[in-house]
Amino acid sequence: MGELESLLLVLALIYLSECLVWVRRGALALASWRGNRFGLRPSGTWMGNQRGGLLLSNPLPPLGTVFIVPDLPLSLAPAALFAYSSVCLDPAGRPWQTARHLSFDDVRNVAVDGRKLLVNGEVFLKAASTFSARWLAESLRRLRRSPEPERAAAIKQMLVESLDAEKLSARWRVFQSRVRPIRILSNGLFVYLFLVVAPLIWRFGFGQFGLWLLVGILAQTITIAVLFRRAHQPLYPDAGEERLKAFLTMLLAPPAAIRAPDLLARHLLENFHPLAVAQVLCSPGRFKSFARQAMLDLRYPLLPVCPTNEPEPMATEQWFRTARQEAAEQFVQRAGFKPDELTAMPGPTEPANQSCCPRCGAQFVTLIGTCSDCGGRPLEPFKRAQTF
Repeated sequence: MGELESLLLVLALIYLSECLVWVRRGALALASWRGNRFGLRPSGTWMGNQRGGLLLSNPLPPLGTVFIVPDLPLSLAPAALFAYSSVCLDPAGRPWQTARHLSFDDVRNVAVDGRKLLVNGEVFLKAASTFSARWLAESLRRLRRSPEPERAAAIKQMLVESLDAEKLSARWRVFQSRVRPIRILSNGLFVYLFLVVAPLIWRFGFGQFGLWLLVGILAQTITIAVLFRRAHQPLYPDAGEERLKAFLTMLLAPPAAIRAPDLLARHLLENFHPLAVAQVLCSPGRFKSFARQAMLDLRYPLLPVCPTNEPEPMATEQWFRTARQEAAEQFVQRAGFKPDELTAMPGPTEPANQSCCPRCGAQFVTLIGTCSDCGGRPLEPFKRAQTF
């Protein structure tokens, strides 16, 4: 393989690396290869480890869209905050969590250092992204300023806002309008780079057409970078550092400019609950299936529910899980489903099966036992499960 072939191969590999999306443990990816109907992908889809996994976004036109939707990485109660969440919608399990517990009275200041959320100058938790960390910090500051008797209502309002499908739909429509010209240009740059520039250089080398081809690339990357910056500003007003970094990268690297719509979408919906995102972006069938999974996780969480036996952290976790369950059930009802019917266990698939796990639905021939996949959750006899 000559130098020219090696250079083109490196260009293709760099572009493929831009198509890889890191999904952290505890987060969900909503991916569409055509930009309309979305599918839900857990963190460990491909090449995963204990921290997360890689997801390949569509490398070919029309390039598609990927949203990363993390769950709240903490539990809140009127009197305290707990850097732990019992929610586990990822088949790979819960992410590592610091499990630090603090009274709101002991919180003196809240700051952000990248993805780290600092409370009183010490790392309280690591958020899914810098965007999530800033949003969590501002939310905790508001709650800290609220009197304790009003804090319960403020926390529940925070949960309701995360399930606001109308607000989410409005943000999605704004994104679509702003990303449309960028997507057209990104697809055009892909065609130009890989179907025009690469074949011409392969056939004739740099000498005959190189300068003109380079001018064409620069014209497109500069246009995409400028439009990206303009669209990024209203969607992420507090992300000046991230915006500048992405802007400069696109100016210097055409593969990054092709993936500009991905960068614009990646963190757009992080402050919304996965249930609301699934309702707006997924098909009715996929949303119903995911809603059942989310409701079962809240009613029958993966054991152990709390990493400590201390009463205060346990009370904080239970209060917040109950508040989340109430908000999720109200959301599901507004979507046209009855929570009890949605989470009802199916009948036995084999005559010999006598019980099932209420969380994952696995069936067993024994009447009494536990489900090891769900942390040792007790099984329920079918008669009891069917009359839930």
